Amino acid sequence: MKIAFFDSGIGGLSVLAEALRRFSGAEFLYFADEDHVPYGTKSRAQIVRLSLDAVGFLVSRGADGVVVACNTATSAAISELRGAFSVPVIGMEPAVKLAADSFGSRPTLLIATPLTIAGEKLARLVGRLECETWSLPLPLLVEFAQDLEFNSPAVWAYLREELAKFELARLGSLVLGCTHFNYFKDVLREILPPHVRIIDGIDGTLNRLASELGGGLKLACGEDLPSRTAKFDADGGVKFGANPSAQGGKFDAERRGAGGGQSIKGRSKQGSEGRGEGEQGKEGGDESCGDEQGAERCDESVGKIYYPNGNSVEYFYSGRALDAAQLRKVEIFLKRLDAMRAID
Repeated sequence: MKIAFFDSGIGGLSVLAEALRRFSGAEFLYFADEDHVPYGTKSRAQIVRLSLDAVGFLVSRGADGVVVACNTATSAAISELRGAFSVPVIGMEPAVKLAADSFGSRPTLLIATPLTIAGEKLARLVGRLECETWSLPLPLLVEFAQDLEFNSPAVWAYLREELAKFELARLGSLVLGCTHFNYFKDVLREILPPHVRIIDGIDGTLNRLASELGGGLKLACGEDLPSRTAKFDADGGVKFGANPSAQGGKFDAERRGAGGGQSIKGRSKQGSEGRGEGEQGKEGGDESCGDEQGAERCDESVGKIYYPNGNSVEYFYSGRALDAAQLRKVEIFLKRLDAMRAID
C-alpha cells in the first residue's frame, strides 16, 4: 500500500516521521513543494491550484491515500481535493479541541500561518469550543525552518517578541497549527511557563489515516525504534542519480482535465507505472545508506529510502526526485524532529 504525504516544504516530515514509527510494511511518498513554499502568505486560489497539482502527481504515482500534512493547504483546499480524487484525503487540523478538552479551564494559544488563522474552517472549529482561544500568526517561523535555522538568536528574538504579546502565565496549552513549527519545540519550551503544554495534531491525523484505510496499514510491533525510523546516513558514500528518466516530472494539468472540464474522479487507481517502479526499487536497492541506526538501503535512481519495519519512502522535490544534497537536508530535518519528540 502506498501512502502519500504532501506539504509546502519540510514541515510535513514531522507527520511522516511519526508514521514511520507507527506503521510497518508501507510504501510512503513524500512531496515537498519547495518551489512554492511558503503557502501561508499566498491566496486561497493559489493554494488550491498548487494542492491539486501536488496531490494529482501523488495519485499518478499510485498513492492509495494522501495525507495533506500542511495545515494551510488543509484550510484552503481540503474540500476541492476530496472532490477531485477518489482516494482518501486526510487533512491536518490544529488540535484546539484536544487542548480545550484537556486544559479548558485556561486559555489556549494557537500559533499558525496567517491563512490558517484567517480561514473559515478554523473559525468554525473554534466557535464550537467552550474555551478561550487566542491566535498568533508566525509566518517567519516557516522561513526559518526551511533555511535550517532552528535555534539562532534571530529565532529566539522573533519568538520572544511575538509571544510577549500574550499573558503566557494564564495559558494552559500552546497548539502548533503548522507542521513546520514542530522543529522549534525546544525554543518554545524555554520561553513558555513550565505548566503550559505544547500540543500538535499529528496523532489525530494518523489515527484518521488508519481509520480511513481500514486494515490496509499494519501497526508496528515489537521494539520501539526511537531513532532508527527517523533518520539515515546520507554521508555514507551513497550517490543519488539525476537520471532524467527517473525524475517524477511536474503533474500535467491536462490530467486534471483543466482544459476540457473532465473530472479525474475514479482515476485514483491508475498509476501502475509508479507501482512498478517501486517494486523494481525493492529488488534493485541493495546499496547501504551507511549508519546501521538509519535506513537499511536506498534506490539511487529515484531517491527511495528503505527503513526498518519494512517501510520505504520515495521523496520528491516539487515533483522531481530528490538528489543527494536534498536528501542530506532531509536527514538534518529528521534528526531535528527526533530530538524534539521528547518535548511535550
